[in-house]
Amino acid sequence: MRRAPLIVMIGLAAGAMPLAAQTTDSTQASHGSYLFTLDQCLQYAFGNSYERQSLKLTEKSSDESINQANSNRQPSVNASAGENATHTGGDDNVVFNGNAGINASVNLYEGGSIKNTIAQTKLQKENAELKTAQYDNSLTIEILNTFLDALKNGELLKYKTAIVATSKEQAQQGKKKYAAGNLLESDYLVLKAQYTANQTDTLDAYISRNNSLLTLKKLMSMDADANLDIVYPDTTAMDGLALLPSQDDEVNKALQTMPELKLDQKAIDIARQSTEITRSGNRPTLTANAGIGTSHRDFDNFGQQLGDNFYQQVGINFSMPLYDRGQTKSKIAQNKYAEQQAALDKQQDELTIRQTVIEQYQNVKLAYNRYKMAKEKCDAYKAVYDVYNVKFKMGAVVITDLLQQQDNYISAINDYIQAKYSFLLSRKILDVYTGEAVSMKN
Repeated sequence: MRRAPLIVMIGLAAGAMPLAAQTTDSTQASHGSYLFTLDQCLQYAFGNSYERQSLKLTEKSSDESINQANSNRQPSVNASAGENATHTGGDDNVVFNGNAGINASVNLYEGGSIKNTIAQTKLQKENAELKTAQYDNSLTIEILNTFLDALKNGELLKYKTAIVATSKEQAQQGKKKYAAGNLLESDYLVLKAQYTANQTDTLDAYISRNNSLLTLKKLMSMDADANLDIVYPDTTAMDGLALLPSQDDEVNKALQTMPELKLDQKAIDIARQSTEITRSGNRPTLTANAGIGTSHRDFDNFGQQLGDNFYQQVGINFSMPLYDRGQTKSKIAQNKYAEQQAALDKQQDELTIRQTVIEQYQNVKLAYNRYKMAKEKCDAYKAVYDVYNVKFKMGAVVITDLLQQQDNYISAINDYIQAKYSFLLSRKILDVYTGEAVSMKN
């Protein structure tokens, strides 16, 4: 009776497996309940991640900066009006006077600063978009890792639930043999202890899977109380995933697609534009202005005064900087250093990406070989365990030998599933690096 709660939890865990394995309807089942594929997990995360939303706001802010930079080419217009009352000396008279006007000005030439500022703000917008893409890659790898971890624990749960069923049957048979005097009490107690240990091991897998799903919900910015389950993809065609392009092709694809190098290039371009903007400070500026207005003194013949004083004005202003105490020269030098530093960063990142992709490429090949060996080992130990289980039913095997084979099989299962999902993770991370779509066929 003391094991009843444990058995109930294992039963619930086992009952959840066929639903995940067999159900392909990935629509929302009910309010707060979700059954997601990997693709849907990624889609949900991209739509709800708070950090990603913040990056998107930065993109929108960059759009406004571009609009503001473009508006500097447009004329500025302002209107003014004023009315004054003046009292002087001991005279009781108060003199009224007023004026009104509209003035406009437009930049004809700003030393190229407007053009270069527009170009720089566009680069900053592209930079913001690349930072979002960089975050997307990072989030994809995190979700991929957690999703596959949940799959791994779920598959372990399936295997260990089957072992629990076999272990339970063995304990029941041992009880009958012990009651009939055909089995030592110590052997029967060992079978019972093994059954309990297998139950605990299965519960561990159940809890681990739930924890993986909880982590997945956190990465997706999903309510922790939501009911999330995942669709188990078809992972039978593992050999096809092991077919890789050449290592050089994968490295070249990564160099062309990974946002890091593009961000470095944007940093170089932005530094260059900053240099050009600074240089414009040493160039002349030309501004055109125009205005109309009128004024009056007192209110005698008010209308006539406004007409007589009505004026129109057009002018051009030229300005040329002569000496700024070397400030522009110093800023240009600083911008040049920033450009050189960005170029060094790009070279370093290119080297790092090459090394990372080569290492990941080799990890995929190694992980696949480990998976193949682990699968062969698991199949072999299962066959041996099945034979020993049959012999046990016939009374032709020692209990310790049976349990040793069971332990070997459990260990082989753990190695096989670990190797399987390590290979899948390594393979899909390589897809992220090379700009391929990350998906699990269902």
